[in-house]
Amino acid sequence: MVNIFRRPAGQPLVYGHRGARGVLPENTQAGFDYLRAIGAHGVEIDVQVTADGVPVVIHDPLIPMQLARTVAGAWLDAPGPKISDLTVAELRAYDVGRLNPAHPYGARYPQQRPADGARVPVLAEFLDWAAQDSALYINIEIKSFADRDDLGAAPDVLVRAVLDALGHHGVAKTCLISSFDWRVLSALRKIAPDIARGYLSYEQAGEDCTIFDGAPWMDGLRLADYAGSLPRLIAAQGAHCWCPYFQDLTPQRLAEAHDLGLAVNVWTVNAQPDMVALIKMGVDGVITDYPAAMLQELGGRGGR
Repeated sequence: MVNIFRRPAGQPLVYGHRGARGVLPENTQAGFDYLRAIGAHGVEIDVQVTADGVPVVIHDPLIPMQLARTVAGAWLDAPGPKISDLTVAELRAYDVGRLNPAHPYGARYPQQRPADGARVPVLAEFLDWAAQDSALYINIEIKSFADRDDLGAAPDVLVRAVLDALGHHGVAKTCLISSFDWRVLSALRKIAPDIARGYLSYEQAGEDCTIFDGAPWMDGLRLADYAGSLPRLIAAQGAHCWCPYFQDLTPQRLAEAHDLGLAVNVWTVNAQPDMVALIKMGVDGVITDYPAAMLQELGGRGGR
């Protein structure tokens, strides 16, 4: 079977990260519309499920104080309730159209333009928009927390909610479902084996590392069973894509993944020298907060 996420060398797909986080508020309709306007190949979003069982497009497990305001327009002074404890109506009471200027997160994206009044999209709304472009690649990252099961629904519940939304929109062919929590991907493989799966990984030293012996994120899989090769381990799961942090990738690992039939999508690539290096390396997809800049580096080689 042809892996549609594989690309000719030097022509990676450009995915806007959380819409276009560097330019417009993350995971909002304003960011999605921007991607269409500039001709980005794809969009990467984060999905969780509310207390009333509705998949919604938001990254953090708690209402994020760095970008959420109350109905009265006040910034939160601490992270708010869990997404999984709120109904859709309660969640959409928050305005997520501007970065909190007093929060350090805001300083990371000085070019981001506000979109006051933006609300957290329901996944079905996003898919209504995405279905208008049959050539658009969609990367849905299901947010699940393997080390904190109190932060959301069980992996199979998350998967079924997302699949139900996909089934009503006819976009599954160009959709990749990814997760750092590989329990989600195991559930997806059992429930809907034909849906493309992307295995997210982060191997940098520190508490956020997801790839190590006994890691809860790996769903019991062990590198030792695959001669220490992460691409081999992922390919053995019938995956379509390996999605590493870009600094974890080497030309040798990329070549191994390609030999195994995997596409390789890297995240989150924002600096121009890194964009150039990864194009030359031959990755299949680049997830970036600045998709227009990435398209510019591609020039006439990869733009839509």
